Amino acid sequence: MKILLVQPPHWSPDGHANFDAAETLIGSSSSAGPPADVLLLPELAGSSLPRSDYLARVRDLATGSGMAVVGGSHYDGPVNRGAVFDAGGTLLLEYDKVHPYGLELRSGIRPGRPSAGFELAGHRLHVLLCADLWYSASLAGRDGLDAVLVPAFSVTRWDGPAPARELWQHMSVARAYEFMTYVAVSDWHHETTYHGHPCAGVTGLANPCPETHTGFFTGPPDAPVSVHELDFARLDAFRSDRTARGFR
Repeated sequence: MKILLVQPPHWSPDGHANFDAAETLIGSSSSAGPPADVLLLPELAGSSLPRSDYLARVRDLATGSGMAVVGGSHYDGPVNRGAVFDAGGTLLLEYDKVHPYGLELRSGIRPGRPSAGFELAGHRLHVLLCADLWYSASLAGRDGLDAVLVPAFSVTRWDGPAPARELWQHMSVARAYEFMTYVAVSDWHHETTYHGHPCAGVTGLANPCPETHTGFFTGPPDAPVSVHELDFARLDAFRSDRTARGFR
């Protein structure tokens, strides 16, 4: 399975503008057919679009790109919420942000409900919205996940992106190793701001079983779109080895 991560250069309060930009970026990389099986958009790609408009944009992106789309999120009233559609336009999952953070709390955004995840091509995938990744309880009791997909908007109070990036990379790798799964993150470019707060640009893939010690985290990419292949056979072998050595 291949995951396409999108790191747009700018965020707009107009959700339609964000989806238009994503379609342009993806279209430039898919002239020879779908470049991946799953497309992951960053958090708040839909900004404050009405729910019907947001769902239509995610569905159209899925059917138009030929990929399942994890549609980032949008503010559906007081809840930060997203959706997943498969390439045929079928709704696979609706998910909420369980742990609103920072500006969201001060603006009245309320915690949503945990989601059940979804299956695609026989693999179990789960979505955590941004700060939800920082709570290990978000994945408790969900053994055997093949990938955790994280739409992010990594606003930071640091002067530059480096400290937040390092923290996000460590957290992503920790979750990947603890739960024996891939962790993919799509974020906005580090020059993006959200209501005056800078973004860290933490897009990348955490791999719990890389072939070399330098492969635990790949990213952030130079390009606004990047494709990562998930080796599930290697992941299964890693899980079996850990079980045999008493880690589970």
